[in-house]
Amino acid sequence: MKRYLIIISVALIMASCQDLYEVEAPVFDVRTDQQVYRVGDMIRFQIEGDPDMINFYSGTMGNDYAYHDQERVYDLTPTLSFRSAKYAGNNEDCAELLYTTEFNGNYDYENVKVTNWINISDRFNIPPIVGTSATFSASGTVDVSDLFEDGKPVYFAWYCKTNEASQRTQFQVSDFNITGVSTVDPEISGVLYSQAQLGFDWSLNPEASEDPTLPNINTSRILWTGTFNNLSGPHKEGYAVSAAVTVPEQMNLGFDAHTVIKSIQNVNMTEYFYAFDKAGEYEVAFVAYNVNFKGREEIVRKIKLTIEE
Repeated sequence: MKRYLIIISVALIMASCQDLYEVEAPVFDVRTDQQVYRVGDMIRFQIEGDPDMINFYSGTMGNDYAYHDQERVYDLTPTLSFRSAKYAGNNEDCAELLYTTEFNGNYDYENVKVTNWINISDRFNIPPIVGTSATFSASGTVDVSDLFEDGKPVYFAWYCKTNEASQRTQFQVSDFNITGVSTVDPEISGVLYSQAQLGFDWSLNPEASEDPTLPNINTSRILWTGTFNNLSGPHKEGYAVSAAVTVPEQMNLGFDAHTVIKSIQNVNMTEYFYAFDKAGEYEVAFVAYNVNFKGREEIVRKIKLTIEE
């Protein structure tokens, strides 16, 4: 009998110890004083309960609970933009922007020259000669989706030259970016290829190679250096050719991230403040949970808010 009582006692002690570590669902609630606010209003969320952790989702782009476990995937439109500057001398037509889907990847000058390039300069703002140092102008942001057909890679090239009977004109390009813009929301965009990623490289004719002022390229700039005084003789020319460019039909922005507003180390939280900077309809979500080595129990509270101008 005594042995039996000892076994029962041990079992009860073990059971009580196990109960100490069981994860319980948090007691938790959130409320606001109203459902309609204005842009910039500091909204007070009143919190009841004391969960271990609280994550906050404002309902804005990138912080929406609806996408906490669902990736944001959007059809996209590729756009091209850059900044350029043309300065000094009198060689006004020293630069053209070209593209092709027929380049074979051989950057030898003679091969590049015979490639079937198409001039798309007229789609962009390429400035006239301004002053004697670089003054950059924006090209505009242009839809280039028509360039990408049948999955063929596209190559871009800057064709530059110094005409006969002309004086040196310098040309620079920076921020040459191909950006994917969502067809659902034009404000959603991301750079698909930066200028550095496009890896432009010069293919120069012999006259350009022998000129003391060679064109050059780094990760942030394409520079064409015209001949200082080309009053006679053959002209200097070159092609700054990009790497192959392919554009996906969709862009994946991944899952939306939460904002941690309370952790286990924090004391009891009774309120949280947030202000919206854009009008719209939002569903705010608070995810409260208790957690330990045995698991996690959570509860989600949502509040629909209207934000007016």
